Amino acid sequence: MFLFLFNFCFYSFIDLCAMSQPAKKLNTSRVSLVILSFCTLVFMIWALRSCSSAEDAAEYAMVQEAAARQSYLDSIQRVEDSIAAINAVSAAQEEARLRAEALQRANTIPALGDSIVRAPGERIIRQEVTKLYVTFDGLNVRSGPGLNFGKVDRLDLYTAVEFLNEVTDSSYTISLGQITPTEPWIKIKTPKGKEGWVFGAGVDYYKRKLEGVEN
Repeated sequence: MFLFLFNFCFYSFIDLCAMSQPAKKLNTSRVSLVILSFCTLVFMIWALRSCSSAEDAAEYAMVQEAAARQSYLDSIQRVEDSIAAINAVSAAQEEARLRAEALQRANTIPALGDSIVRAPGERIIRQEVTKLYVTFDGLNVRSGPGLNFGKVDRLDLYTAVEFLNEVTDSSYTISLGQITPTEPWIKIKTPKGKEGWVFGAGVDYYKRKLEGVEN
């Protein structure tokens, strides 16, 4: 556009200068001015259209690149979703299999800590067993509920024993060193299968250590 204005002003100046020339030369100068101005205008229009086409092509290329990138990201997302769905199905199938196996074992194998009673027809009947845990080292298991009975076994701290649902009606006070608890005697079965009686302070439903005991 600036080139067009420059040419227009330049040739206008030439035209003014040519006004002092004869008429024939004046007409020739004006024709030359018109032709050059027209050529300049055509060139400017072509240049502007070329620039516009280049910008449109660049914008189109950017749009195509963005679309391709988005398509690629969508493909990756679809693959990840498919993998997640497959993993979820596999996890559900594995959980169902484990539950089926657990149910089958529950119907055929006694759970840990359960007793087995065989009834006619070899059907397994479960009896819930109460577990107790020894609360101090060196707990004596005796053949009867009292210190005057002989020792059957000696148990370590946290040893699991089976409660046989028998407890003395009376409670007894026994010195264990720094403490003197009052508890009944309890009948239990040791891990070795020996049955006997222990002082009630020596066992508990939870694994805990009785402080103040001196062996």
